[in-house]
Amino acid sequence: MAIPYGAIPRPIILGVVGDSAAGKTTLSRGIAQILGDDRVAVLCTDDYHRYNRKQRKELGITALSPECNYLDIMSQHLQLLRAGEPILKPHYDHTLGDFGPPQYIVPHPFLIVEGLLGFYWQEMRNAYSVRVYLDPPEELRRRWKVRRDMAQRGYAEEEVLRLRALDAGAREWAGRRVSGDRRFYLR
Repeated sequence: MAIPYGAIPRPIILGVVGDSAAGKTTLSRGIAQILGDDRVAVLCTDDYHRYNRKQRKELGITALSPECNYLDIMSQHLQLLRAGEPILKPHYDHTLGDFGPPQYIVPHPFLIVEGLLGFYWQEMRNAYSVRVYLDPPEELRRRWKVRRDMAQRGYAEEEVLRLRALDAGAREWAGRRVSGDRRFYLR
């Protein structure tokens, strides 16, 4: 099969999913650095949040809730990127807790998709060449989360722990959903 000059063949798509502060971004950045930043596009599924931080607080939900995310748009974007097509995606700024200007993502030989709900639907899971679910020991992950959310997102420790309690049901569901359909499970 001949590939027209300048066209990007179907990229290799790595999905990195796990609970909040499981190490998804750290792992994704390391892999991107190894492969070469000029050969990798990174897509963060947090960018598909439906509500900003203030709105989520008012609604009493967290980003782990599927209803809190534009999963349909995320799924559509995965299909387009898999086909080698560029996308214009939303952008969520964790430092501000709000949305910034959209970002244009062009196909690269490698695409890393990292975040909370990237494996939510079967059609999403089918888009990946490789799927990784990160599940560090809960005590360690909790320490990472408190440290990160206080330092980078402006939360007080009590607020991080309070929000964590809201996530309990969503965490359990996400773990069961992924557990029967994973290729790699890092613990």
